[in-house]
Amino acid sequence: MTLKPVSTLLLRGAVAYNLDQQNSLALGYACKWDWEDGGEPVSILENRIYQQFQSDIAISKIELTLRGRFEQRFVKEQKTEFSMRARAFISVAVPLIANDDFSKGLYAGIQDEIFLNVYKKNNVNNHFLDQNRPYVSLGYRFSKTLDTSFDYGLFTDQGPDNAEMINVYRISVTTSF
Repeated sequence: MTLKPVSTLLLRGAVAYNLDQQNSLALGYACKWDWEDGGEPVSILENRIYQQFQSDIAISKIELTLRGRFEQRFVKEQKTEFSMRARAFISVAVPLIANDDFSKGLYAGIQDEIFLNVYKKNNVNNHFLDQNRPYVSLGYRFSKTLDTSFDYGLFTDQGPDNAEMINVYRISVTTSF
């Protein structure tokens, strides 16, 4: 296994409206910058506008999250190309050692997200299935608004010619205001 240096910067924010205790709508923006260093540096800038619906469901102490997101993507390599992508996400967090209301404690998680190119796929990788991102994680919840976790994922990233399997190790910090 070869570890590569960080090659992506992703900044993302959204304004959300809670429909009720479980469901929310969001409108957001993301800026993603990828760079590679294989001889000559290659830089790809992507701007995204997105709309999102999320449902958070508690079953006893187990937390289930379902999310759908629709993105308008503006990808610039040599010139800016427009495309649209749909994303479907599911996540389960199971407390291992936690207090009664799971506002604090150690937990295990599993999640998956599928990315589908739904418009102008020829402007990105020319495939309907863009990515699949399954993860497993071990985390600690400091409060209902602050979690941290160590995650492992095996991404399938569809390129123009073939799919690449990528091992991903990630440290996540999640906040909710």
